[in-house]
Amino acid sequence: MKVCDLCGRRIATALVSAAAMLAATACGDATRPDTQQPSTNKAANGIDGLTAQQIYERSRAANAAAGSYREQMTRADAKTNLLLSATACSGTVEVSGQGTFQIITKDRDVWAKLDAAIAAWASEQGGITIPARTWLHGTPDHPLMGRLASWCHTETVDEPDKAGAKLAAQLKRGPVTTLPDGQQAVPISIEANGNKVTWYAAATGTPHYIRQDATRADMEDVTYSEFGTPVNAKAPAGKVAEAPAGSWPNSKLQ
Repeated sequence: MKVCDLCGRRIATALVSAAAMLAATACGDATRPDTQQPSTNKAANGIDGLTAQQIYERSRAANAAAGSYREQMTRADAKTNLLLSATACSGTVEVSGQGTFQIITKDRDVWAKLDAAIAAWASEQGGITIPARTWLHGTPDHPLMGRLASWCHTETVDEPDKAGAKLAAQLKRGPVTTLPDGQQAVPISIEANGNKVTWYAAATGTPHYIRQDATRADMEDVTYSEFGTPVNAKAPAGKVAEAPAGSWPNSKLQ
C-alpha cells in the first residue's frame, strides 16, 4: 500500500474538481457506461424549467440546508459509506485490495478501527505497532488519524458549490431521467476529452443533489440519501486506546 492510499480526496468544489479531472489524461482511461434512462415526464418540483447552472447550485444548496446526509462513494480504488454533517461523520471506508476501517469524527475528536491489513500497513509506515480491530482515538493533527479522517470531508457539507461563469457555460441540462433506483431526476453534465460527469437533482420534492456518475473509472460515482438524518456521532462503546505517536511520512492530507 502506498503512503497516501489512506488519504481521502478532499474536494473543494465538485464542478472544479470534475473539470480538472476530465481535462487530464487518465492512465488507461477506462470508461463506464451511462445507465440512466431519459423520460418524457416533467419535474414535479419544476426545476426542469431552470438553467443548468441554477439547477446545479440549487441542488447543492438543498443538501447544505438539510444539514446532514448519507454519502456512498465508489471509485476504482475505494468505496465509502458515510453519514455526514458539518461537524460529524460515521461510517466505513474500504480501500480496494487492502482492507476496511470504521471511522467516527465529532468536532476535533477522531475514532478509527482498522482491520488487520490496514493496521499492518500503518504499523510498517509509522514504525510502531498499531493494533487491529481496536478503536483508536486521536485528533486531525495526528498524522495517521488525520489521514483516516480526511475521508470525512465534513468541511464541504454546509458550503454548497457554485458554478463560476466559465464552468457554468459548459454545463448541459438533460431531460427528466429515471435513475436505477426509480427516482426521477434532472441531469446536469460537463464533458471533455470524450469523458463525462453527470450530477442529478431530484425532480420531486426538495431538489436535493442525489447522485454523481462519471464515465471514467478513476473518478467517483456518488449517491446521496437520508437527508437531515442526525449523525449522532459519539465515542464508541468499550475499550478505546489513544493512537500512538508515529513518524508517518508524507502525512499532509490530500
